[in-house]
Amino acid sequence: MPKEDDPAPPPLRHDLNFEVATGGYEIWCSDRIAEDHPDLVDRCADWLEDEAGVVNLGQIDHKSLLADGVLTDELKQDIVAWWAARVTDLDQG
Repeated sequence: MPKEDDPAPPPLRHDLNFEVATGGYEIWCSDRIAEDHPDLVDRCADWLEDEAGVVNLGQIDHKSLLADGVLTDELKQDIVAWWAARVTDLDQG
């Protein structure tokens, strides 16, 4: 059961949703991604840390990844491209 102070996801419009937060950003995954591809969420987190150089990546569950730093347009495009190469019919928005 969620706690009262747990972050609420933004309205999910796509399979991947991005939100800038204080000191960093959040990546929210749709139910389809979180439930059908939890292994890919874990692999994406590893890729973000190892390849993309994301600092202080945290994972609450398979629906959200939190990171410190700036979410650049390039990084956002790289994340979407990573997912699009692994999930058919990715709703990219």
